Amino acid sequence: MLVNKKDMASGLFFVAAGLLYGGIALSTLPFGSALRMGPGYFPLILSSLMVMLGAIISLRSLKSGPGTAFGVIPWRGLLLILLATVIFAAFIDDLGMVPGLLLTTFIATLASNEVTWQRSLIATLFITIFCTLVFSYAVRLPIPVIGPFFDGLR
Repeated sequence: MLVNKKDMASGLFFVAAGLLYGGIALSTLPFGSALRMGPGYFPLILSSLMVMLGAIISLRSLKSGPGTAFGVIPWRGLLLILLATVIFAAFIDDLGMVPGLLLTTFIATLASNEVTWQRSLIATLFITIFCTLVFSYAVRLPIPVIGPFFDGLR
């Protein structure tokens, strides 16, 4: 039997991620009921859907044939996107919305080999302005626009 390795790998990834996050939600958050949903209700439902979707993708990979090869893994993109996410999560409270977005968006835009540093700067500025307007002023997230790290500079 020929198996589509890409579909099987992605299906198993969905199953594993769904089981992991579903288990975390089930063990750490109260579930509640359909009428009185607890904080674990929605994550558990989403995790269950991920597991079902992953199972369907994995089963379909058995019928779809060999597919195409995996190809080259874009390590630069994977590492820079991961780095940008970790930096944003670790420093957003200290840096604030604008500096945090400037830093992490610029790092994320460098993940592509096809983007020049000039386009990275333009994209970074537009994304930072848009996200600051939406999340700081429209939604009013409790994240300072400029964080306490820059208090000595003002």
